[in-house]
Amino acid sequence: MPQWSPRIMLHQQSDPAEFLLRARHFLEELEAENNLLLGVSAWLATHPERIEHTPFFATVEENGKVQAAAMMTPPYHLVLSRAKKENLALIAEHLLAKSILPPGVNGPSQTSQAFAELWAQRTGHNVQLHRSLRIYQIARVVPPPPVEGRMRLAHENDANTLIRWIHKFSVDIGESNVPDQVQAPKTLRRLLSDQRLHVWEDKELCSMSAWGAPTSHGVRISMVYTPLELRQRGYASACVAALSKAMLDSGKAFCCLFTDLSNQTSNRIYERIGYRPVCDFTEYRLG
Repeated sequence: MPQWSPRIMLHQQSDPAEFLLRARHFLEELEAENNLLLGVSAWLATHPERIEHTPFFATVEENGKVQAAAMMTPPYHLVLSRAKKENLALIAEHLLAKSILPPGVNGPSQTSQAFAELWAQRTGHNVQLHRSLRIYQIARVVPPPPVEGRMRLAHENDANTLIRWIHKFSVDIGESNVPDQVQAPKTLRRLLSDQRLHVWEDKELCSMSAWGAPTSHGVRISMVYTPLELRQRGYASACVAALSKAMLDSGKAFCCLFTDLSNQTSNRIYERIGYRPVCDFTEYRLG
């Protein structure tokens, strides 16, 4: 008598809209955790003109039901959902068969580590831990101690300062794709055009933060930066709290953000204004 066995298949997509069609339900079961996969793919589906290099999207499906999802938008790292080791092996084998070599991998810590180990075994490459991150989520802002100044939308007159800040922010977080003198202005132009970048102003610019890649119920806060000489004065707390509240007031159920676990100061700042841990991510460089 023939025995039934599950049919596990990998489906690759280059169209973010097709990826969302297949993966959205699976990813939204853990919406904040999967904010990168959901938010970036949805943003690119809405703004296909922003696609500069062919993206890689994939789902691993068992009898038609999604079990894992992956995304890479060059030059950035491969991003993974939670996945079983056998599904990660399928993703790794597919990438190698297609001669797609991610510079790194980012995902829930156990998943990311398992993929990095598989990649090292199959390629012989040295993999290196790049950084340990934590996703936080907020549904209600706890007002921070008041500071002088106000949050406002960034504008063109701020460009000289903000280009420097975008570069320094990327250096501070150890981003492998640091915006240079060409990329930083391009990044700023897009942020200004989309009206996503905000600053805290107290006679001068004191801090910045941005929102991006909204999901069905949430939005990610990112690019939080205060220059060294203005830190420990409450400007970052005020800016992030104000922007988070504005996003929640606009109808979003939650905001989320990534923090570097090695930066205890920023983690405490976010917790004090109401952010709560969701899960840990680990990012590896794949050689």
